[in-house]
Amino acid sequence: MPPLFIWWEKRYNIIAIILSKWGGIPVHKFHTIIAWLILILLILHVLMASVTLLTPVFLLQSQFAYVFMGFVCVHAVLALWKVFRKKGARTLGQYIAENRNYWLRVLSGIFVLVLAFVHRTLWTIMTPFGVLPKSFDEISLIMQLLFVAAIGIHILLNIRPLLIDSGIDTDGRMHRWTKRMTAALLVLAVVGAVGYFMGAML
Repeated sequence: MPPLFIWWEKRYNIIAIILSKWGGIPVHKFHTIIAWLILILLILHVLMASVTLLTPVFLLQSQFAYVFMGFVCVHAVLALWKVFRKKGARTLGQYIAENRNYWLRVLSGIFVLVLAFVHRTLWTIMTPFGVLPKSFDEISLIMQLLFVAAIGIHILLNIRPLLIDSGIDTDGRMHRWTKRMTAALLVLAVVGAVGYFMGAML
């Protein structure tokens, strides 16, 4: 087993110990609820941000962002618990090739979490006069597009398991509908970022 997985399991084993006391089924259901709540907040955030970027209306989302990031962090902790319950990390580490899709889901989630903190620094800056728009250059655009790509990959890899866990995808129609909606939101996010960048360059 690779040393990285041994180190990871030892460092975060405390999470499994604490959360396992809640019971497997309640925590699993709670994680599913949190995932749906994050998707709803994401849709609201994309719509609000698009209004700000593509219209003269400026919608301040600082408080919303704190709440959103709080739920994202809870989601990440519960995802870690899923990995480490019953020594799952050791088993997954021994069969990396067989669990390729699972590790892609985990890695995309890590990228989303890291880039989310970067994302918060791209658009606005706190000043003594309040929150002001920040200069949006090529690096900012690249980081934003990477963030959008990471979110898209993470959602597309996880939406099918989420629907199955929720028991609402009996015939696959919901999966197809959510994929189309995800694609539409990603396009809207890209258009908003690119449009804002082009306007900032004028």
